[in-house]
Amino acid sequence: MSVDLSAKSLAQWFSDPEQHKCGYCKSSSGSMSFGMLTEELTVEDYKDLIDRGWRRSGKYCYKPIMNETCCPQYAIRCDTTQFTLNKSHKKIMKKFNKFLNDGVFNKNTYTHQQDESTIQMPGFNKVSTIIDLYQEITTEEGNLNNITYNEVKDTDGDKHLAQTSIDNGTKKSNAFADSINTSSLPKYIKKGLKEGTGADPTRPPCKKAKLLRLEKKKDKLSLKGEQLPLAPKSNGTEKSLRQFLEDVQPSFKHNLKLKLISTTRGEEWKQVKDVEFELYFKYQSIVHNDPPERWTVRNFERFLVSSPLKHKPFPNGIDGPGYGSFHQQYWIDDKLIAVGVIDILPGCLSSVYFFYDPDYRDLTLGTYGSLREIQLVLDLQNKIPNFKYYYMGFYIHSCPKMRYKGKLNPSYLLCPETYTWFKIDKCVPKLDISKYSRLNEDSRVVDTNSGTVDEVNKIMVVYGHKLMYMRDFLRVCEDQKDGFNNLVKQVGKKSALNIVFWVCSS
Repeated sequence: MSVDLSAKSLAQWFSDPEQHKCGYCKSSSGSMSFGMLTEELTVEDYKDLIDRGWRRSGKYCYKPIMNETCCPQYAIRCDTTQFTLNKSHKKIMKKFNKFLNDGVFNKNTYTHQQDESTIQMPGFNKVSTIIDLYQEITTEEGNLNNITYNEVKDTDGDKHLAQTSIDNGTKKSNAFADSINTSSLPKYIKKGLKEGTGADPTRPPCKKAKLLRLEKKKDKLSLKGEQLPLAPKSNGTEKSLRQFLEDVQPSFKHNLKLKLISTTRGEEWKQVKDVEFELYFKYQSIVHNDPPERWTVRNFERFLVSSPLKHKPFPNGIDGPGYGSFHQQYWIDDKLIAVGVIDILPGCLSSVYFFYDPDYRDLTLGTYGSLREIQLVLDLQNKIPNFKYYYMGFYIHSCPKMRYKGKLNPSYLLCPETYTWFKIDKCVPKLDISKYSRLNEDSRVVDTNSGTVDEVNKIMVVYGHKLMYMRDFLRVCEDQKDGFNNLVKQVGKKSALNIVFWVCSS
C-alpha cells in the first residue's frame, strides 16, 4: 500500500480502558477513561477529537468513560461572539490595571506565605502569629476583662484593631476574634474568647464603603455651597472587553507585555525555557503543595511543552501565528508572572493549562488569563470570521470547585451520547439530579459520526512495520476486533479514517 503520510495523523490506540485514582473526588480507582498516545495530529483531527470529548495532556489524549467514571467530565466551550462580562470580570480587570498603575495590591488582601508560628484563621490568606496577635490582651488573664481595643500586628507589618466590648460582665468578641479556630489555642487564650451574638438589631445595617465615601464627598461640597455633579448619561453602549483590558496609561508604574510563543517551532521558547520552568515549579510547590522531586524539567516539558499538533499557517495567506500549540506569556516589566498553555485550532482556541507566580495571586490571574484568551479569540476572529469558540477543557458538576468554568456566558456543554452542544443553564438541572446525563432531550437524535462495518475496515493500521487496512489486520489479530470497533465509536469515523494507528506486535 502506498500512502502519503505527511498529511495524516499518527496514534497508538489502547483498546483496554484505563482505571486510576480520581484527582477530584480522590476515589482510589474510580476514574475511567480511554486513551491513545498521539505522535502527530493535524489540527483538524484534534479539533474533531475535542468535539467528541477528548483532551490532550502533552502527547497523550484521553476521553472519560462518562457513564462509568466517578466524576463525569463534560467538554465545555464559550461562544465569544455572544460573550458578556459580569461584575466580577470587570472588578478583576480594574484591580489588575490598578496594580499596573501604583504597584500596590488590594489593601484588604494578604499574601499566601506563612511561617511555623502562625495559626490559621478562616478568611485570611496571611495570618498573625499567636505572640503578635495576643501580646497585649494576654499579658495577664485578668486584663481580658478591662480591654476594649487592642492593636493587632500582622507579620507583614499591617495593623488592625481587635475589639472586645464589655458591658456589666458581658463580653462580646468581634468578628475578627470569632473567626479564629480556638481548638489549637492555649487555654489562657481560649478563656478570653466567647461565642459571638451576631449583629446588633438596634443599629442600622452597615453601608457599603463606596456609599460612605460618596456621602462624605457630598457633605464636604455642601459646606462650600457646591453640589455633586451629576454622572454623565450612558449612551447605551457597554465598555467592551478590550476597553477594560487596555484601560492603562503610559504614566503607569508597571507595564504589561504579552508574548505568544510557539513551543513546536523556532528557537524563541528555548530562550525562556528555564524561566518558565522556575515559575511552574514555584506554582506547583506553593499552590498545589507538590513535592519538589515530582517536577523535573523533563516532566514539565512532557506535560506542558510537548505537543502532537502539526503547525499549520492560517488559510489564504492570512497573517498571524497560525494553528498549533503555543504559550501565551504574561510579563510585568521584565518579570514573567503567568503562562497560558493554549492550542489554536480551526474555529477555536483550546485552553490546556494556566500557571502563575503565587506572589501575584491577589490579582486573580486565573480569571484574568481566561479573559485575555477570550480577547485573543476575538482578535483572531477579525481575521478569520468563523473563529469564535473558546474551549475550557472539562466542566465537572459533581465537583463544586470545578463549576467556575460555567461562569463564562454563554457556555455550552457537550452531550456525551449525541455529541451536540447545549447551553449550560439548560443542563445544570439535569446534572443536579444525576451526575451523568444525556443532555440531548430528543431521544430520536443519534450520533451521526459513528462508523459502519465497511468504514471500520478502511481504517489504516501499521503492524509489524507494514501499513495495512483494518480488514487485513483483523485477519491476523482477530482478538483485536472488539477493541478497534470501540475505537470508531469513541473517536468517530471522520477522525478514525484520517488517523493511522500503529499496533505494537507481540
